Amino acid sequence: MKKKVSFGIIFAIIFSFISYASQADAAVQPSIDFSVQPSATEYVKPQNGDAQGRLDIELTPRGQATNEERKPIDVVFVHDTSGSMKDTYGGVKKATSAENALKESLKFFEQNKQSNDKYYFVPFDSDVSYKSTGNKRVEPTEGISNIKSMAENLDYGDRSCFIIWCSEYDFSEGGTNYTQSLDYALTKFSGMRDASRYIIFLTDGEPTSLRFNNQQYTLYTNGRASIGNYYEDYNTVKKTILQKAISSSEKLGANEVKMYSIAFAQPGEVNYQLLETMSNKTGGRAIQANPDSLSNVFTDISKEFNSPSIDGEIQIDLSKFNGKVKLAANSDAYVDNRNIVHMKYNFTYPIGKQPSPGNIQMSLPLEFTERGQYVFDNIKLIYKDFDGKTQPAVTHRNVTINIVDEAAPKFESSVKINGNQYHSTENLVKMGMQNNEHNEFSIEYDLTPSGILQNNKSGMLNGMRIVQPLPEGISLKSPNLQTSVSGSLTGASVREIDSGGQRALEITLGKTINYSGSQFSPNRLNVKAVLQAEFAMSLVKMPKAAIYYNDTNFSRQSHTLTSHSGYIGLQVMLKGLTDSTSYIGDHTGKLIKKNDGTNEVLAEETPKPLPVKGLELRDGNTIRVHFKDDSYRDIYLKTDFDVYENNSKKILANNEKTTGPASFKISRLVGGENVIYRYKIKTSQTDSGWVEFNAGDSVPIPGSLSGEVEIQVKTEGGFTLDQQPVKKKIVIVKKVSEINVTPNPIEVNVGESIAFEVEVLPAEAADKSITIYLQNGNGTNAEYSGGDSQEHRIIGVKAGEDRLIIEANDGSGIQKIIPVTVIDPYVALEEIRFKQDKINLPLTEAEIPIERFLIFNPENATNKELAETISSSDAISVVEENGKWYIKTEELGFTTVTVTAEEDKSITDSAVFEVVTPEEGGDDNPYLDGRW
Repeated sequence: MKKKVSFGIIFAIIFSFISYASQADAAVQPSIDFSVQPSATEYVKPQNGDAQGRLDIELTPRGQATNEERKPIDVVFVHDTSGSMKDTYGGVKKATSAENALKESLKFFEQNKQSNDKYYFVPFDSDVSYKSTGNKRVEPTEGISNIKSMAENLDYGDRSCFIIWCSEYDFSEGGTNYTQSLDYALTKFSGMRDASRYIIFLTDGEPTSLRFNNQQYTLYTNGRASIGNYYEDYNTVKKTILQKAISSSEKLGANEVKMYSIAFAQPGEVNYQLLETMSNKTGGRAIQANPDSLSNVFTDISKEFNSPSIDGEIQIDLSKFNGKVKLAANSDAYVDNRNIVHMKYNFTYPIGKQPSPGNIQMSLPLEFTERGQYVFDNIKLIYKDFDGKTQPAVTHRNVTINIVDEAAPKFESSVKINGNQYHSTENLVKMGMQNNEHNEFSIEYDLTPSGILQNNKSGMLNGMRIVQPLPEGISLKSPNLQTSVSGSLTGASVREIDSGGQRALEITLGKTINYSGSQFSPNRLNVKAVLQAEFAMSLVKMPKAAIYYNDTNFSRQSHTLTSHSGYIGLQVMLKGLTDSTSYIGDHTGKLIKKNDGTNEVLAEETPKPLPVKGLELRDGNTIRVHFKDDSYRDIYLKTDFDVYENNSKKILANNEKTTGPASFKISRLVGGENVIYRYKIKTSQTDSGWVEFNAGDSVPIPGSLSGEVEIQVKTEGGFTLDQQPVKKKIVIVKKVSEINVTPNPIEVNVGESIAFEVEVLPAEAADKSITIYLQNGNGTNAEYSGGDSQEHRIIGVKAGEDRLIIEANDGSGIQKIIPVTVIDPYVALEEIRFKQDKINLPLTEAEIPIERFLIFNPENATNKELAETISSSDAISVVEENGKWYIKTEELGFTTVTVTAEEDKSITDSAVFEVVTPEEGGDDNPYLDGRW
């Protein structure tokens, strides 16, 4: 009997994900929502085989982490050192790229480590690696510092020659053994330790080596294989190696170790599907990396480990079905001995940000051995909170699958995302601001109609269309569809639509499929749409698509298609500034500067925590970083600075004149950390040499400098473009600041002149010319003469006070005022008197100046000449010679000497002189006895 299901019910099953929150306050507290649904409600069981069905599971993290505390972490770096690591990828030795990426990861962990964190390093080739030469080693080690030392040797290689013989040694040697390296890494995790456990597994090739049952299994590049000393069938050996690798990952998952696999090789050179399966079994993931993205991949993973996380599993109990429901061989899950399916998952919660990834889609392929109705009533969500405590399990509502003899035909599907000729989908590149082939990719749907119908029932499938929800940042690049099958795409079309509030592709296939029984014509459809990634992204999954179609026997039908393998990732890149440097913007908003020769990260900065949309070079020395919200920030590759006047704070233009004092200060910081700033100040006579300084400081220009002054500033480190300095010039015009005059003040007699000196400071003043003039009082008291090369003099004209004014001619406003006093030199005589009333003089032949015995008052009288000198007796005679009066003793006895002033005859005085014998007194010892 044919079962009919309405289109509305099917639509609700496919697109109405009923979520079950693990906590009542899921909107606030970190938690996980999950939904489980079959890809279709009915599957047909073939006559001689099992029915193939599928459960689609979607997990969505809720809430945010606000506490920076996290559990301790145990991290093991499992690192490929096989022979292929010495090959070049992107022009760089793989081992060198891997070494630099590992160093970046260690740098991050070192900056963010907690005291209880543990780090291990497990290199591998055909087995766990133990390689040494001289003092260089590559071998397992523990601790960040030891791992850093070991990382320095990863790309070691040496070639030495002697005459015609050469030998080579390289630490990249041997095969590739996944199993023993992962088993060894597992031993590093303590079963008693409460810590989050992680493995970062880097490899560039498929597993080729295994030690199993005391035998060495080996695959050779020539297509041969061996077990021990015997050649064996290649496919048999390969199957065993792959099975044991998967078993190793299952052991990791069972021990709650999450493995993050990095496929560091060209697409097709590594079994990415194997790595994805292994990683998924642990709750981790696999990532395809290239030389441009490898460091970012390591760092992004490291950041996840450093964030609080929620890990858990989906458990689906198959025991009630008594073996009628089995896990398909190609599953990412594993089954325990109780017949319970375990599907691991992990979400990280960066502090204050949305959890990563945004959601997880998983598919569980199942096989059904009998027809009937299967009710899955024990589907549980289990997870541990940030503290590692297991939360109560959340049970999903029942999910029912019917296995029938006949159902509407369905489409077996393979959905793939394909990169372009330059990049894989995980490593797309947007070049600068341009959307071109480098950031485009395609999504390919390969559809095979299938069904088993009774009595070879005939019918048609038509109206087929695929609805593909689009993640943010992914858009339709081309309206043209492509196909890999014969026949045209007449009638097929693609467009962007709104599907329930979400952007989606609608691909109309434009075909009709005829069927009879299990025969379909055409029996395969293939269609490919070209998309583009518009801004930087990482680990983006394309949501499951659904196909809608009409069946002439079963009316309207729909079901989901399989999810694609891998992720979509894009970086924005800018090249061409120098031959060996690239600039890369990523999904976190970070811009890095990378050495293309070594893939070493030279500098990094996160101007805004939003995905980068474009990189634009402006002015040859600025990178404008555009973000997904159409905002931008500028990262400077060259510094700049302002020169300004200290007093006015005026910013000076290049070559502008200033009187100073002046300073300069950085106005444009070069991006990145640990940038070193140096300056040099030059004139025609001086050169300071390069001086390191703090970019936040104001640097004064020495006050002693004048004329043309050149300031140069250069940087080193960070995003510095080159070592060429930025240069600016100013012209310091020194103005007069001080005028000194000697003597100060100035005094001069009437009719006389006095010289004075003028000093104009500073000595390096550009214009030291001055103007000198007298500002007179009443009448003209003094005159100024001199100037240019002549001596500066003041001439006294008449007695009085004047002011000598000296002004600078350079506009500085400096002025000096000197008091000038003109003095009349004539002093009137007021009095003449003898020093003594009676004077004794010895009788000698000498003439004595009469002035010796006189006092003139005032002493500085201008005219102290005598009109006459008279002696009253012959004891003393008076003599005049050349206007001077002298007395001479002539005989013993008394006399009165009278003097009269020339200036005023009324001024006179007299004294009694006694001439005595030489024995009684002398010329030098006149005396007064007090007697007459």
